[in-house]
Parts: sequence; structure tokens; C-alpha cells
Amino acid sequence: MTDIVLETIRAMVLLGIVVFLWHSGRSRFDNLRGGWSLIITGFGLLLFGSILDITDNFESLNSFIIIGDTETEAFLEKFVGFLGGFVFLAIGLFKWIPGVQGMSELVDSRTRDLQELNQKLVSEIADRERAERVRHDFISIVSHELRTPLTSIRGSLGLIRSGVTGQLPDKLESMLNIAYNNTDRLLLLINDLLDLQKIESGKLDYDMKPTNIVSLVEEALEINKGYGDKNGVTFVKAAMAKEAMTFGDKNRLMQVLSNLMSNAAKFSPDGEQVELSVSLNGETICVAVKDKGPGISEDHRESIFNKFSQIDPSDARAKDGTGLGLSIAKAIVEHHGGAIGFDSVVGMGSTFFFTLSLSK
Repeated sequence: MTDIVLETIRAMVLLGIVVFLWHSGRSRFDNLRGGWSLIITGFGLLLFGSILDITDNFESLNSFIIIGDTETEAFLEKFVGFLGGFVFLAIGLFKWIPGVQGMSELVDSRTRDLQELNQKLVSEIADRERAERVRHDFISIVSHELRTPLTSIRGSLGLIRSGVTGQLPDKLESMLNIAYNNTDRLLLLINDLLDLQKIESGKLDYDMKPTNIVSLVEEALEINKGYGDKNGVTFVKAAMAKEAMTFGDKNRLMQVLSNLMSNAAKFSPDGEQVELSVSLNGETICVAVKDKGPGISEDHRESIFNKFSQIDPSDARAKDGTGLGLSIAKAIVEHHGGAIGFDSVVGMGSTFFFTLSLSK
């Protein structure tokens, strides 16, 4: 009885090994399929011999030629099952092991290549980070060094234009106006560069507190009236919510709104109106600036909020565009947890809008 139990356990173990090997190698070892198949065949023959060995213990099976305690069965058990199984197993291992060693060497080689590539990537990332720090420092230093003298030059030119030094010849006054406007343009570019550098380094300051967006829009209408007059455009209120409170930085949100208004004024035809509106949609405030300018073509829609992106570079230069305003506005709005976007139809105008969370 003990022999039957032990032989049955052996057969079950061999059966488990055959099933495991077949299932494990079914979708693997394509390059080593021959050796792997011989190994499975070897264990299969050992299982066959074990099953025949079990049948020797049952005298009722002795009348059968193969199943039972017969010479034919003994030959199949000893030579075909056990001896054949070990032979196939040995041949399979001799074919399979060198292939595995080759795969191991290949894996080691690939690992070394990946390590070298990783070191190169780490070094490249470090170089880029150093270059980025140098760029940030350069922009910051140059911008600060330029802003002070430019402010002084602008102030002096403004005094001369105002007539403090006396009446100026028409030709000289025209040249002073050009110099004054270009100084304004340079100061705008420097301020935008400084803001961009602070945004990228995470150092742009925010003074977050409860802010009334309706009051902010009304104040923006007054502040930017002169800019609208300069461009022959009138800023007007359209649909306006009674009250819309949010938690944010009033000055930074004013910067966003003024940027959208200045863009609308620059690209609107003379005599047109630019409409500002504030609406509520559930827990969201939407501030919109609608113009009747040329609109935005499909070619520029994807890049409109990118740094230095301009709808029409030649036209934008004529209208003092830096290509940084919308990128900065997007960063400020997203810092407030909001989103910025636009709707536009070519030839009919554009509506730029940003959303903020409503606070109560």
C-alpha cells in the first residue's frame, strides 16, 4: 500500500511539472523551443513510466499485454518511460542551457547599454538644468539692469514731450514720440520677461484674498479707457452678474484682464466696441472679452497661448505685441485653479474668456 501511495505522489508531481512547463513555455522561449520541447517530452516519458509502475501493483490488470505486470509493460516502463525520459531530459537540457546563457549575456549587454544611456540622460538633464538656471539668471539680471535706465529715459522723454522745456519743432516732436513709444514697448517686453522668468521658477508672488470680479471688471474698464482711446476702440459692459466673488490675487487677475483687453483693442477696427461680461455657471465665474477683429485662423489655434506666439507677427510688431501676454495670463489663471480659452470665427472676431471658482 505504501508503494502505491509513493508512486502515485511521484506521478502527480511529474504531472504537475509537465503541465507547468508546457504552460510556462507556451508563449516564451521562441528561440529555445527545441530544447524546451525535449525537456517537456522527457518529463512526459517519466510520467508515462510512473503510471505503468503504479499498474504493476494491481493483479487484476496482469491479463493485459501493456497495462499490468507483463514483460511488454516492463520494457515500456523501464526503457521507454524512465530511460527514454532521462535521455530526452538530458538532451533537452544540453540544448536549452547554452541558449539561456546566451540570453543572459544578451540581457547583461542590454543592461549595460541601458545603464550607459541612463547616465547620458542624467548628464544631459543636469546640463539642461544648468543652462536653464543660467538663462533665468541672465534674463533676470539683464531685465533689472535695463528697466531702471529705461524708466528714467521714458520719464525724461515724457517731460520733454509735455512742453516743460518749451515748444518743440514738429519734426523733433515726431521723433520724440517715436522714441517714447519704443521705450514703452521695451518696458513692456522687460516686464513680461521678468514675469515669465518668475512664473517658470515658481517665484511669482500672489496675494490671495476674497476678490469681487464684477468690481474688478468695472475698474479695468476705467484703467484701460486710455488704451482703448489710443487704438480707436471703446470698452463697454455687456451682460454682467450682480456679484461674483472668488479667492484670488486682484492685481494678477487685473493683469490677465488688461492683457485680454489690450489684445482686443489692438486687433479691433477703429470705432468698434470691445464687450466685457461676467457670468455665473453653477460654481464657476466666467469673464469674457469679445472683439470684432480679424479672428484667429486654424493654423494659430493650437499655439495661441505659447510663449512668443503671435497671430500675425508683422501686424503684432506694428501694434507693439511681445507674444508673451497670453502665456503669462494662462499661467496666472491656472495658478488660481481656473482655465483660459477662446472662441473665434475668422472675419467676425474673437471672444477670450477665463473661468474661476465662485466663493461664497
